[in-house]
Amino acid sequence: MQSRQVPVSPALVLALLGAWAVASALWFVSPWFPMQTLAGLEQATGGWLSVTLLASATIGLVELAILLGPGRQSLAGLGWQPTHLGPALQVALLLWLLMQAGSLLGGAGEPGPWLPWHPSWERGLGIALGPLLAQLLGTALFEETVFRGFLWPQLSARLGGGRRGAWLGALLSQAAFAALHVPILLHNGVAPGELAGPLLGLFLSGLVLLTVYAATGNLFIAVGIHALGNAPTLLFQPQGLPPSVWLLGGTLVLIALAWWWRRKNETRLAAGSMAMAPD
Repeated sequence: MQSRQVPVSPALVLALLGAWAVASALWFVSPWFPMQTLAGLEQATGGWLSVTLLASATIGLVELAILLGPGRQSLAGLGWQPTHLGPALQVALLLWLLMQAGSLLGGAGEPGPWLPWHPSWERGLGIALGPLLAQLLGTALFEETVFRGFLWPQLSARLGGGRRGAWLGALLSQAAFAALHVPILLHNGVAPGELAGPLLGLFLSGLVLLTVYAATGNLFIAVGIHALGNAPTLLFQPQGLPPSVWLLGGTLVLIALAWWWRRKNETRLAAGSMAMAPD
């Protein structure tokens, strides 16, 4: 595992980014969050402009301004490569189809008519697709940018670089990713004594997404997987294994194939360099 090479931001920027992330999480669960106003806008737009999209995009744009301004980063350095969008969309589509196929296989042996449609589609396209849009343009996009595209390389560089720095940076950055969700988990009714399980799940999910980025070099692939994990957007009522299991299985296969392809190319380049070296 190797970290992405990006300019090292001043330590003050990391503190500023952390303070904003914590303040935003607390604001989201506070009485001062304009839930009714945003919910009214969500209803008026048929679900396309959801509360999640409006809130996460606002918070994320401030984070992006911090990174691009005092953080001395570039969009490309953070993983926002326009040429990566096409392959990322293809991977996301394949994983989404795999999740649908899982439901079809799970219901194939069940008696009765064809699998029922997921009820969200009956309520309108905005209701069905709005949550996925909110992830692709909001939560998943900015969480991947901050925690996988920025914080991981920054911590890795500060911890000495190389493999050791990359591993330590991975553990610390994803621990921060999990910890940031504490206010939301508490707000959603998780008791303080029951936080360990959800936090461990978030930490492991963060490591999987980080490994996707490390293996493929494409942050948008991690964004797509993250989005599908939070908003599966199923066509049918889930049957058999949960869709998240199919998504995880497809993601692990993707990681294995990406590492194999990278190793193959590295071996080919090394062989070519040796062949061109003078005797």
